[in-house]
Amino acid sequence: MPIPSSNPRHSLLALACAGLLLGGCSAVSEHQTPATHPPAGGDWQALASGTAAQDPPSDWWRLYQDPQLDQLVTLALRHNHDLQASLAHVDELLALLGQARAQRWPSTTASWQTFYGRTSDDQTEAKATGSRAGSQWNQVPGFALDYQLDLWGQVRQSIQAAQANAETAQAAHDQLQVNVAAGTARAYANACAYAARSAIQQHSVSTVERSLDLTVRQRRAGLVTDLEVDRVRSLLEETRALLPRLEAEHQAALEELGVLTGSEPGQLPAAVSGCQNVPRLSRALPVGDGWALLQRRPDIRAAERALAAAGHEVGMRQADFYPSVSFGASISSSAERLHDLGDHEAITYAIGPLISWSFPNLLVTRARLNGAQAHERQQLARFQQQALVALKEVRQSLARYGGEAGHRDALVGALDSSRNAYRLARVNYQAGALDFLDVLDSERAMVRLEADKAEADRQLVERQIELFHALGGGWQDSPASVPVRSILSATEPAR
Repeated sequence: MPIPSSNPRHSLLALACAGLLLGGCSAVSEHQTPATHPPAGGDWQALASGTAAQDPPSDWWRLYQDPQLDQLVTLALRHNHDLQASLAHVDELLALLGQARAQRWPSTTASWQTFYGRTSDDQTEAKATGSRAGSQWNQVPGFALDYQLDLWGQVRQSIQAAQANAETAQAAHDQLQVNVAAGTARAYANACAYAARSAIQQHSVSTVERSLDLTVRQRRAGLVTDLEVDRVRSLLEETRALLPRLEAEHQAALEELGVLTGSEPGQLPAAVSGCQNVPRLSRALPVGDGWALLQRRPDIRAAERALAAAGHEVGMRQADFYPSVSFGASISSSAERLHDLGDHEAITYAIGPLISWSFPNLLVTRARLNGAQAHERQQLARFQQQALVALKEVRQSLARYGGEAGHRDALVGALDSSRNAYRLARVNYQAGALDFLDVLDSERAMVRLEADKAEADRQLVERQIELFHALGGGWQDSPASVPVRSILSATEPAR
């Protein structure tokens, strides 16, 4: 950086005036992370039975002890395209963090200019000697150094803001991993559940087909009328009508799995496509407490880091009220020939401080500070709202899980009773103690309850996955997160 020549006494006077003007100014404020207190009502056991106070593991899907589910989630976390794009965004912000950290060091510029023509020195010499200036090749090497003195913490604040932005992106990436893990588990559970429901529905169709065949034979023997035959045939078509929808939902779940794992549905393992066993937990569902939830959920961490970045932006805008002080040095050569570049007479240099200050018109600076402070208040409100939303989601998921578990238990008891009632109705009908309509009603009730119970199995595992999703696990041990955090936690030398 070229530095204009000046009188040292003038420089000292300028620095003294700046010190007097800044003596009454407050120091640049530092961002303070808002205090987060343990939420009230963190005892989740009151909302749902079958839960435990232990914190859920990061790889919560392994609680189902299903190797196919473990393989699918691992595949999704490695090859999901949304995760790859999110990680690239993190890398982009890490590069910006590297640029911000580079401001701690002096910036240097090396140059070499070669041109043919006349310089101002040639013209001055020609005018002094009364001769004509000639044209020639000129070589102008140069080197400049510029170092900003971070007296008011502006560089430090910009680094901390860039780091907070990178941590926000990392937290958003972690949240996406939670979404992908939960989405993969949900799609796999739906694929297994709809396949199981199709098998149960097919079994119900076979049961009604046998009843229809028996009724037709009884009609030929004159034991029943056409009305009974048409009623059984109607029940058969009603039971069979649900099969295409179940098969379509099963295929849709496989398509969802293909997208989440970054592969085609035809490339999924055969054990996944043919799964008919809905994943089940073999132990109480661990839910932890509200305090651990706030520390675990990536979306809350992202909101807090966005708030931190906004606070550091306020600090940067406050530093704009102070003079910017840089130290610069430059050296170059004015020699016309290569072998004269190092001559003492050809060397030119400059060294000294440079002070710039937007004063006394501070309207633009004040407007920028007001905007940054408003943005910080906005991020604070979002952070507080996100914490409330997280608690609400967990409590809602627990309530729905408890309700679904109770609903399924009731259906299991009702189905057992319905099967026994259908068996007794057939026995009594054959003995002549019941009308055929009673047998048909018992069969229709049993078929409906079998479908309802299969749907309850699917809904229960979906509520479990929804609860795990709300609890925020699935990112802590990700291979992609470890090197990123090591970069974010790297310390810089103090200035």
